[in-house]
Amino acid sequence: MNTLYLENITAGYGDYEVVKKLSLQVDKGEFTAILGPNGAGKSTLFKIMTGLLLPSAGQVQLFGRDIHEISAKERAQLVGVAPQEFSTSMPYSVEEIVQMGRTATLNPWKHMTRTDRVAVEKAMAYTDVIDFRDRLFDELSGGERQRTVMAMVLAQQPRLILMDEPTSHLDINHRIEIMQIMERINSEKETTILMISHDINLTSEFCRRIIILKEGAIVADGTPIETLREDTLKRVYHCDMRVRRDDETGSVTVLPARRFTKPNAETDKAVHVICGGGSGQDIIRRLSLAGYTVTCGVLNEFDTDTQVAEAFGAKTAMEKPFSCIERASLEQALELAKSADTVVLAEVAFGPGNLANLEIAEQALDAGKRVVV
Repeated sequence: MNTLYLENITAGYGDYEVVKKLSLQVDKGEFTAILGPNGAGKSTLFKIMTGLLLPSAGQVQLFGRDIHEISAKERAQLVGVAPQEFSTSMPYSVEEIVQMGRTATLNPWKHMTRTDRVAVEKAMAYTDVIDFRDRLFDELSGGERQRTVMAMVLAQQPRLILMDEPTSHLDINHRIEIMQIMERINSEKETTILMISHDINLTSEFCRRIIILKEGAIVADGTPIETLREDTLKRVYHCDMRVRRDDETGSVTVLPARRFTKPNAETDKAVHVICGGGSGQDIIRRLSLAGYTVTCGVLNEFDTDTQVAEAFGAKTAMEKPFSCIERASLEQALELAKSADTVVLAEVAFGPGNLANLEIAEQALDAGKRVVV
């Protein structure tokens, strides 16, 4: 029996679909991380898995049963949820917060039983919060709060733990500590763990399975070595990364790489960008930050790319707003391109208004310049 099973899930907000025909199966004892950039659908998927968001299509099964046919009380006995942020307006102590994990098993008219108290004590010992059990939750550091929340989840004694960014806002020491706690729970108790995360390297070190989301769909699913590939990461995160494997541990380390290497030679440091309509703003910004001398054009005044070019001090051949390119502005752009070592043609739509910009690329090719499309 699957611990968690999602079949052809489509969900979103109003008419906007965030998750599209997504299927996912998580088996008992897995330690899985879901990665992806902002807007990939991770938070929406988390809400679906916790039963907080009803999908518009598809089915969610929890231990072989439709999640929405399971009562909230029974669901709380099966699944522990560690949200990204946890706060309370009441002055609860650490121990009182942990005791909340037993709410689903308690009789509302009775006090905690010995079984409940043992579960709370074990959870606090497991997460090392016993020493500050009497302190107020609001007075704790970020790491102490996260450990307290994890103790509350463990006190539930769930079969599945869902975590949303459990290591966010923590320093590296506390991040490792939280992950070590989860690794121990997973290995000793065979508790299934599924976490949402942005931390590629930390999850690759601890999680045996990684799922990568992009635009509401799964683009990679497997071990860290299988999923954390340079081509996959570039396609998902739109930036260059370098992947290194530790042969001793088998773990994978992902390092950011400069999207454009800094120019070294005097003959390769000026770039002319042909763009428009916002298609070149990221190129202009990254090239400028990397140390290149950037020129642009022809661009219309008040265009998004024009504003970015001006912000970075890039010389730009400009035309009046909403006007076709005239010969004078084109000649200015041609002169700028002649002074450049490389011409970059952005992914811009061409029509009667800006078709003349292609002449810049054509002349650059004729002159033997490098033209990047």
